[in-house]
Amino acid sequence: AQNVAASLRQTSPAEKTRVKILLVDDQPGKLLTYEAVLEELDEVLVKASSAQEAFAHLLRNDFAVVLIDVCMPELDGYQLAAMIREHPRFEKTPLIFISAVYLSEIDRLRGYESGAVDYVPVPVVPEILRAKVKVFVELHRKTRELEHLNQELEDRVASRTAALERSSAALNPSRVRSATTTAPCLSIRSMVAESRGISPVRMSRIAPGAPPRTIASIKSAASSSPRPAFFPVARQNASIS
Repeated sequence: AQNVAASLRQTSPAEKTRVKILLVDDQPGKLLTYEAVLEELDEVLVKASSAQEAFAHLLRNDFAVVLIDVCMPELDGYQLAAMIREHPRFEKTPLIFISAVYLSEIDRLRGYESGAVDYVPVPVVPEILRAKVKVFVELHRKTRELEHLNQELEDRVASRTAALERSSAALNPSRVRSATTTAPCLSIRSMVAESRGISPVRMSRIAPGAPPRTIASIKSAASSSPRPAFFPVARQNASIS
């Protein structure tokens, strides 16, 4: 626990892990604008000029957020968002739509159904775009840090558990021996009990430290019970020999 806490304290803004942001637009000028607005975040910005190129980047990298232009040739933003959401790796990747045209409520609903989490109108207000992107970037970074710490904690717990098991086995070897000898002993006691006509439960009551009255009552019951036929035969054979 102390090591995990130390790992949390060691994470500072100066040592933060840079995450990747994907910018998708068919117009190079808009891509340069988005890059200029977001470079203040000091993250890794990856640009794509088509839906196909964007999807190729997604397959090779892990992105904190994806900015998508709604109006693109061949595959538009809605179709790209639907493709991204169909892939299991990108089911929870935040998608922000950027649109230079007026969008009706129906268009916005279509975008949300395609997987978008937010809209940014054009002309873009730099402060608003940076604020929206920063929220998803920090959420992505904290999620990855927690996953790393959880995995580290699980590995340490597994290592400690294995070490304790080895130490316990080394300090108590008699437990292993007793486990192998208990079953034969119980079997022999059961055979003796059956030969004397005593149930195994009553036979188990005769143990060191048992009250005399208990021992006497069990022995009395045993003496009054008939002996199996093989005992006289065994004694006869012994006398003949």
